[in-house]
Amino acid sequence: MSLIHPCPCGSHQEYDVCCRPFHRGATPENALLLMRSRYSAYVLNLPEYIVATTHPASPQYSDDKFSWKKSISRFSRGSSFHRLEILDFKEQNTLATVTFTVHLSQRGQDATFTERSHFEKLGVRWFYRSGQLVQGRAPTLVTTGQLRMLPLAYYGDVVLREKAEPISEITHELKKLVEEMIETMDACEGIGLAAPQVHHSIRLFVMRKPLETESDRVELGEVKVFINPKLSEFSEETWEAPEGCLSIPTLRASVKRPKEITVEYMSLDGKIYKERYAGWEAKVILHENDHLEGILFIDRLDPKQQERLKPFLQNLEKRVHDGRAL
Repeated sequence: MSLIHPCPCGSHQEYDVCCRPFHRGATPENALLLMRSRYSAYVLNLPEYIVATTHPASPQYSDDKFSWKKSISRFSRGSSFHRLEILDFKEQNTLATVTFTVHLSQRGQDATFTERSHFEKLGVRWFYRSGQLVQGRAPTLVTTGQLRMLPLAYYGDVVLREKAEPISEITHELKKLVEEMIETMDACEGIGLAAPQVHHSIRLFVMRKPLETESDRVELGEVKVFINPKLSEFSEETWEAPEGCLSIPTLRASVKRPKEITVEYMSLDGKIYKERYAGWEAKVILHENDHLEGILFIDRLDPKQQERLKPFLQNLEKRVHDGRAL
């Protein structure tokens, strides 16, 4: 029996019949119910539930469960939760978004924030994947129209090892795919995304132009679309820098690549361009083009590094494809 009567999620139901069953192992039937139950878990300081319902591909996911739970508990104890306000909910097949405002205070100061959260269904269970957060109440985060995100292919999916087919013509369907790829890339906080990563084995990738700042940080610029790219004139000079991949979440490793390359490609309006790229732009293009050849960035690591990563990769594949986070 619970001593908590009104459920913290604001459903106007009792906790025992609202979120408590989820906290005790029941499966929320949609992403909105999962989001509400996660909010009440934060209020009630239940870090185990937050960890168990976080997608293994989430930027928040950590194999160090002890530190992760400690961080969640610290946030819960240091916050006074006032109410949850749901602004929008969209669900399409195995993907969903929930936009909400959490009204709370910390150390006597208003700490209200709005988040558009992204959820993905693995097997029969929904998981929190990522979110875009703005301080204060921000209804502008609500998007109009249908949900346009695409499900990602993760390590172990056959499509990631196939050689992609050339694109013969620019169609309405292709333009729609590009729009959905860009929205998916941005929602996942990626800098580039190749078509095989969204289960389309065609020679296409998109990227946000990386802009190097004076402080050596990389910011994201305008979107570029590459159709049927052909790479040539690789510079003899190479450089090494960390890379990550949306299809192999939470893993980063340094990869050595040519400093400069030339790329011939078709744009979305059917025009052919031949351009020279260097630095981070070249690195992103090389990484994404590898996907079109069925190559992952981990294949570029030395044999000893690959051997050390085997347990991690086996665990990741099992977590994602079994539909569980732990």
